[in-house]
Amino acid sequence: MYKSLNYRYHHLILIIILCILNVYGQFVPESRVGHSAVYVESERRIYYIGGFKSIQTESDPMSDFFYLDVNIPNLSNLTFSDLKSQVNLPLSIFHISELGGVNKDLIFILEGVHWNDPETNYIYSFNTKTNELSVPIVQGKVPPTRKGIFSVIYEGKIYLFGGHNGADVDALYYNNFDIFDTINLNWQVGSLINSPVTRTLYSATLVNGVIYYIGGKTQVNVYSPLTEIYQYDVVGNTWSLKKATAADPMTMPGSRAGHTSILMDGKIIVYGGFFSSDGIPYNLPAKEPIAMLDVNTLVWSIPTFDIRENNPIPNLAFHTATVVNTIMFIAFGNFTDKPNRIDQTNKIIYAFLFGDSQISSYPLLVFGQTNETQLQLPTSTNTNINPQQPLLSKMVIVGISIGSVSIVLTILAALSIAYKRAKKNKLQLGVPNDQNSFNGVQINDDKYHSEYQK
Repeated sequence: MYKSLNYRYHHLILIIILCILNVYGQFVPESRVGHSAVYVESERRIYYIGGFKSIQTESDPMSDFFYLDVNIPNLSNLTFSDLKSQVNLPLSIFHISELGGVNKDLIFILEGVHWNDPETNYIYSFNTKTNELSVPIVQGKVPPTRKGIFSVIYEGKIYLFGGHNGADVDALYYNNFDIFDTINLNWQVGSLINSPVTRTLYSATLVNGVIYYIGGKTQVNVYSPLTEIYQYDVVGNTWSLKKATAADPMTMPGSRAGHTSILMDGKIIVYGGFFSSDGIPYNLPAKEPIAMLDVNTLVWSIPTFDIRENNPIPNLAFHTATVVNTIMFIAFGNFTDKPNRIDQTNKIIYAFLFGDSQISSYPLLVFGQTNETQLQLPTSTNTNINPQQPLLSKMVIVGISIGSVSIVLTILAALSIAYKRAKKNKLQLGVPNDQNSFNGVQINDDKYHSEYQK
């Protein structure tokens, strides 16, 4: 009987442990900066590639490669999936990546800093259908490796302007304008007439065949004001400089670098970034962490947020911004308002929901990220997403699991003690021989209890 009880005891514990592992067994990426993100609409996935992790070792010279399922309308159960062991991409930092190819199913990864050979401008191609990584044969003059580039893709061609190499006073700033054709696999050169002299850590947004270049740095601690908007006409291969204003001069967004920008309903949404000067030894958050530029009037405005949510807007730089329908996903990066902290990295994915008159922000609960709340989608936002009831947080689930284990252990321990005492009493009272046996073998009292303890 005790062997059966002991077997069930261990079996039950194993089941509970497996349940806990099922909760925490999901892949959870580390925080990072200098990564890239690509949304593949056909698969409803955001791919996150490379980047420098808060704890990076020489023993791991490979890039992380994973994706986040964003299968709208169901956003109540977001999960990451790891592809690192399948892809084997050398560590890449501050690179760019775009979805291109003939069938728009290839993610091209280029520029940035590569661990294996920082001087060589490798191009990698990742097939989203087969998860295969390859190095295509490319024609044309290969440009120098750079970082600080924000790219766009138009009809299969990736447009890359500027960038820099090195750091601080030793940094070398570029005004190269290179075009990579993801269909014919060759390098081309765009016009530089009326282009910015140099520019890095800017943002670039494609609007109806025109690229809007916003912010960034031209030299160390020299920032481009957001009143200056450079536009590049892709079809005409021409540059022009436009003047932007603000609806309220007091809220004119400040200069910045390391920010992101996306297009949403006729407005360019600029998010995050940092600012520095010769007199400040560390970076500061850019004035107005989020601002909107009307592409028709070139007027800046500061959006209204849903104050009911009580979710502060994080000040971030070197993050990524990805648009899925009317949601902007902000991922990873560094906090710019924590200059004295050793670890400034952001571990959370934020969702910004754009409604008719205001924006709501939510820190998402992804498997393993137990410090934040589950995404609750309000019914009032114009997102075409069904509101979801919040799931139990992982901490609650784990707490319940641990509590269940404790209760089971307590019950089993009590049953074990009760059975042991009952058996001893029966032996002392002279129970029948068939009750004083262990696996069919006749045993005496001392031997029985010795075997029982085993």
